[in-house]
Amino acid sequence: MMLKKTLALMTALSLSACVFAGCGDSDSSSGEASSAAVTDSVSSEGSGESKGEAPVPAANYKKEALAVKDELIDQAALDKALCTVGDASLIQDKMQKALAGEEVTVAYLGGSITEGYSAGAEKCYAKLSFEKFKEAFGGGDNIKYVNAGISGTPSKLGNLRLQRDILSHDPDIVFIEFAVNDAMDDEHQAAYESIVRDLLERDIAPVLLFSITETGYSAQSYMKKIGEHYNLPMISYADAVTYLLESGKMVWKDFSDDYTHPNFKGHAMVADMIGYYFEQAYAAAPETKPYPDSPLSYMVQQGMQMFENTDVEPESIGSWKKGSNVAFFKDGWSHDPEEGNEPLVFKFKGKFAHVVYKTVKTGDYGDISIKIYVDGELADTRTLKSVTNDGWGNPITNMLSMQASEKEFTIEISMAEGCETQQAEILAIAHN
Repeated sequence: MMLKKTLALMTALSLSACVFAGCGDSDSSSGEASSAAVTDSVSSEGSGESKGEAPVPAANYKKEALAVKDELIDQAALDKALCTVGDASLIQDKMQKALAGEEVTVAYLGGSITEGYSAGAEKCYAKLSFEKFKEAFGGGDNIKYVNAGISGTPSKLGNLRLQRDILSHDPDIVFIEFAVNDAMDDEHQAAYESIVRDLLERDIAPVLLFSITETGYSAQSYMKKIGEHYNLPMISYADAVTYLLESGKMVWKDFSDDYTHPNFKGHAMVADMIGYYFEQAYAAAPETKPYPDSPLSYMVQQGMQMFENTDVEPESIGSWKKGSNVAFFKDGWSHDPEEGNEPLVFKFKGKFAHVVYKTVKTGDYGDISIKIYVDGELADTRTLKSVTNDGWGNPITNMLSMQASEKEFTIEISMAEGCETQQAEILAIAHN
């Protein structure tokens, strides 16, 4: 595979993280805790951890910009939402940069909730919380905004998009929102942890944000374990909304017009919760301990790169042509039924190999056949269905291979038997 872009180099940094202040699931966390209890850490006696002093507020810090605006958000809801400020020293460094007039980029990585479905680009929680940060910590053009929310994105795709949509903007702070899109399997957990580690090793401050559906689904339980392991800030609007519903202070329709996506009011409520986190993190006395070298998942796959037709030339384009028709994925490859069924072929070196493809619910799309060769030997074959019950023109990832060390891959993609005259779209190839 001939790369047109140079892969980004990872710099391994020694980071510090504050002691984790307990964060339970929505049915066990205490709504009676005071705001002081949120920012205090559990005892670090005998752990070798050091405790710093809370920063003196800067003259141009505007705490009032972080004030809660929604009447439903009481102190108990805020305490439910803010599981922990995590490593306060990491985000405080970014806040101090902003206050000093240095460039600071706040980015958001997630699915349709982050993208702003039902609220729009200007009224989504991401933009609203960014505006709170910008006003509180300097208010100048030096503070930049990146929204990398794309509908249908779980952690598996988010990890592949990380370089293209987040790291390319050189962010300082990144919110991660995948709790309603992720399943609870090992692949999603590994991808989520991979995102966290890639950010931390670049001295980027991750903030974990946990969402929930009307039926109560959220993948936050595994995400909280990862947050604990790395002492990360965690904001659970899932826990706050659950508290507000169970206490009778609101009904689901106050928060959302469907089963998942916050409405205008819901997005504003989430932004209030994030603003409270900013306030508490800025005032916290940071505690530090070494960044954990060992990941929780054996499948962690850092440094993933996603390659489109603007990045690579395939070994052979076969019966395919450049171009695809999915939002944010226009530079893939589409099968041309009039050209037969010659394979689209990629060659590259790596440990993990993924393909991103389009699925639809109806239409003249056929199954995709993939042959995976590792060091010249046929290692596996896959059949991917372009037509699925839950397809809507969305991108789907499939991990083709996982190796313990770098290998030479050859990936051959063609239409499955009986589907030679139908369409299919390969949106990207990814590997590390």
